[in-house]
Amino acid sequence: MTQATKNKLKNALERLLEGKPENRELRKKAREGKLKINNISVEKEAGLSVGALRRHEDVQDMVKNKSLEFRVAQDDLSHSPIDVLQAEVKQLKLDKTQANKKKKEYLDIARSHEQALAKQAASHIKMVKELMEMLHESEREKAMDKVIKARPDNLIKGDFR
Repeated sequence: MTQATKNKLKNALERLLEGKPENRELRKKAREGKLKINNISVEKEAGLSVGALRRHEDVQDMVKNKSLEFRVAQDDLSHSPIDVLQAEVKQLKLDKTQANKKKKEYLDIARSHEQALAKQAASHIKMVKELMEMLHESEREKAMDKVIKARPDNLIKGDFR
């Protein structure tokens, strides 16, 4: 069974490298020029389940090497696998830099919103306190009960008496 599986995987890899997959989904990707050669596409082309390739390390290495060669052949700017990998590393670094900039931007926005929320909560507490002081002492407790019951997750703590 493992030799038959290995043969299916190798044949699938060869079909993918030639750009003539039998799988309908992969055929469509090949026509669009979006076909990628990786473990998943080889398993799909071979008609095997996901993870069938994990027991065949020699075929995995073959997929990795052929995939790299395929990418070199497709890329006009690259002359060797090293060029492809260096371009990939450069792109990943650029993506990481952009992600860190966005993270800092969103963190700054979140902090400014937190400060605005704290000011608004303080204003709200002050307003409720002043309103409670306007009520007669006998009515304050009833009014506070209504405020508390209006929102069960009321987190605002204040000294209203």
